[in-house]
Amino acid sequence: MAAFKMIKNTFAALYFLFLCGCTTVKYENPDSYVYYVIDINGTEPDAEFNDRDDAQDYVEKFKEFHTYRIVKAQHFANEN
Repeated sequence: MAAFKMIKNTFAALYFLFLCGCTTVKYENPDSYVYYVIDINGTEPDAEFNDRDDAQDYVEKFKEFHTYRIVKAQHFANEN
């Protein structure tokens, strides 16, 4: 009977740990995004930037010759 009580308590503790376990909060690093400048008629990016302001400056610089769009993408691999 003592073994049954010990098993019961072990399962209760495991159940408690399962329900109240640690959760991870996703931290979005601002460096995890990249901005691509792509011509609306193109298939590949013309430029890549880590800062949206730099991408906007590039678009303004070449707006006479191209119709660009800025595309925001997230890095899927940790580069550090």
